[in-house]
This record gives sequence, C-alpha cells and structure tokens, in this order.
Amino acid sequence: MPHPGYGPNPGSGPNPGYAPGTATAPPPLIPRPTRNTLGLASLIVGAIGPVLGLLFLLIQAALIGSGETQAIGAAGAVNGVLSGLVAAAALVLGLIALSRRGASKTLAAAGIALGAAGLVGVFGAVLYGLVVNLLYAY
Repeated sequence: MPHPGYGPNPGSGPNPGYAPGTATAPPPLIPRPTRNTLGLASLIVGAIGPVLGLLFLLIQAALIGSGETQAIGAAGAVNGVLSGLVAAAALVLGLIALSRRGASKTLAAAGIALGAAGLVGVFGAVLYGLVVNLLYAY
C-alpha cells in the first residue's frame, strides 16, 4: 500500500518499451587509447632541449664574466651537440610512438614538435655561425 502523497515506488511497475523479464544489451564498448609511454618519453626528452639551452646560457654568461673567451666557444659547441642529440632523440621517439596502433598520439605529437623545433634551432645556429665566419673572413 503506497504512502499518502507519494506515487508508486520507482522500478516497481512494468518497464515501458520492454517485454517483462527481458534484459537490455549493454552499450558497445569503445576501446580507449592505451597509454603511450614512448610518446611521454618523447615529450620529456624534447623538453630537455630548452632546459639545456637555458643552462648553457647561464654557463656562457658566467664565462663571459670571468673573461674565459676560449671556454665560451667550447660551451657553445657542447650546447649545440647536446641540443642536437636530444632533439633528434625526441623526434625519433615521437615518430616511433606515433606509429603504434591503439596508443594515444597527443604526447607523441608534442614530442615530435619539440624535437623538430630543437633541430631547426640547432641548424639555424650552425648556419648563423657559418654565415658570420664567411662575412668576417674577407
């Protein structure tokens, strides 16, 4: 007997649109992309490049203050080589991660972008050094 002022209990009556005693099928499962650890590694390695650049900027500023002109060039060369290697590693890891099926592509794309930007920066720095040497050689 229902209480006064209240309707029937929910779920106690027949289910509209379904025959009594039948169950509905569960919704189809959409596979979620799996975690892409290579994409994450690509992003992390790609983010190391700008950190290296900032570190070597501080090192070169300290060397300028100390007057060590030979060491400034060496620090710049080490920065260029390390930044190039890190950028290439981020690019390769990102491309491998992007080719994996079923894995999320977002982190891989970000790692590829950071790696490509790092390589463009390294090539630009090398090209700048060559142009300056050619212009001041004469």
